Amino acid sequence: MTAQGLQLIEKGRVVPSIETVDRLAQATNLDPGWLGFGLSSPGTPQITITPGFDADALIAELLATLKGPTGVIDDVFKYLDPVSAHEWRSMLRQPDFGSLFSAFPMAELMNILGDQIATEQPCDIVGLGCGTAEREITLIKKLRSRQRRDLRLILLDISVSLLGTAVHASDEFSRTHSVPVLALLGDFHALPEYSHLLTGDSPRRRVFTMFGYTFSNLDNEVQFLRRSLAWVDHGDYLILDLPAAATDSSDASEIMRCDPTLSRKRGTDWHSTAFQFLTGPLRRNLDGVMECKVHTELDQSSCVIPGSYAVVNKATVKLRSGMEKRFVVGYSKRYVPEKLAKHMEVEGWRLIERLHYGPQNVGLVVVLQRHDPRPRRGRKPKPETEHPG
Repeated sequence: MTAQGLQLIEKGRVVPSIETVDRLAQATNLDPGWLGFGLSSPGTPQITITPGFDADALIAELLATLKGPTGVIDDVFKYLDPVSAHEWRSMLRQPDFGSLFSAFPMAELMNILGDQIATEQPCDIVGLGCGTAEREITLIKKLRSRQRRDLRLILLDISVSLLGTAVHASDEFSRTHSVPVLALLGDFHALPEYSHLLTGDSPRRRVFTMFGYTFSNLDNEVQFLRRSLAWVDHGDYLILDLPAAATDSSDASEIMRCDPTLSRKRGTDWHSTAFQFLTGPLRRNLDGVMECKVHTELDQSSCVIPGSYAVVNKATVKLRSGMEKRFVVGYSKRYVPEKLAKHMEVEGWRLIERLHYGPQNVGLVVVLQRHDPRPRRGRKPKPETEHPG
């Protein structure tokens, strides 16, 4: 490294990658945890704020949205609020959610990854929107139990509350098994701006995870792949935890009949717990709320992946002033596995395996690997010709 590069790191003007911290620690015979993150003991994880992350600006954006008569309350705004994060954790303890969570096919997923990743290959598990990181921690524990040596766990979330819980949960494992844990507080939509934190000079295989239906809640998941994950290396993996489409049919009445959320086949406790979480930003930040009702709709027109449809939750808020406001408070897509795999191939992600789980196979886990996408069909551009002068 150049002397200027070292000075920029020392002054805090450049955030070094994990790989650079490891190299500097070896050169100076210092503990990498202390050198890179000021940790008092080796292997102790802590939360690092990603470059450019500004929670206050995001809150200001939420408040500006609430001033209008209508708008979209993004999931980002829910998880920024510690109370909403608490309600999300309470929702997962509700029986219907809990039974789905416990049915997750972790053993099968581990077998797939075990076959894909060589024993001696350095590997990072990168949890995008990790929440409390229960599945990410379980995954790396199982990898460690299969004699994988050079492992790292990188956790990224926008919620201080949830990420703090994840750090505490990973602390003992990190100490006991000498597995470095880096917790990043930030927005994964801005991931390219700090992707250097996840890269280094020596090659490592990365496994990106998006558990808890995170991918399906994105406003435009294809744009997320193209903008936020375009820098990912060939050969890296992406694990998506998704809701499966209740039917392959595109007929609206058939979808309404088959999908448990749209047909109201779920219990009232499920709906009340979910709606409490979804409306949290409205109830806590709007003045004079008298009534807040949520209704669920089917959306087939704005889904970008073929075969998918969305369940949209809309809230109507009545205020003491007599004003009525309407907001979209939840948006979750469902996918037909075959059509999802075909589209992901075009986007540069080849399907390795898919797993169904939960009651009536409502849950879907897909394991994808990054590859160079096939060129789109069309005429080849004509070679440029030199012009005199």
